[in-house]
Amino acid sequence: MDITTPALLFPAISLLFVAYTSRLHSLSVLIRAMTTDGSNESKTLHAKEQLDILKNRVTYIKRMQVFGILSFIFNLITIICIYINQDYIAKYIFGFGLLMITASLLFALLETLISTKALEIHLKNSNSQI
Repeated sequence: MDITTPALLFPAISLLFVAYTSRLHSLSVLIRAMTTDGSNESKTLHAKEQLDILKNRVTYIKRMQVFGILSFIFNLITIICIYINQDYIAKYIFGFGLLMITASLLFALLETLISTKALEIHLKNSNSQI
């Protein structure tokens, strides 16, 4: 393995962080809007379900970011190991970094799946009001 292999992951990891940060920001705006709204709608069962799902989504996004950061760190350590001619160690560290990015992506998948559940609750609530 040469130094370009782990270096190729840097743009991908950076783009993931942009996407993760965007999702977290959108959620924070939504949570603040739902919890500061003084209307009766915010006290409904549907709103409670929505807030529970949002709480889970925030947890998943936090895990996505943690595993993404760990992946980035292991990627850097891989480059350092290659630089100091520790190729054997670099391969294992790079593999571990790949496992971290895989975990990050799996949490992204889970977060996406539960976000659709929140939309289904919202649509169900909207249909019942019509």
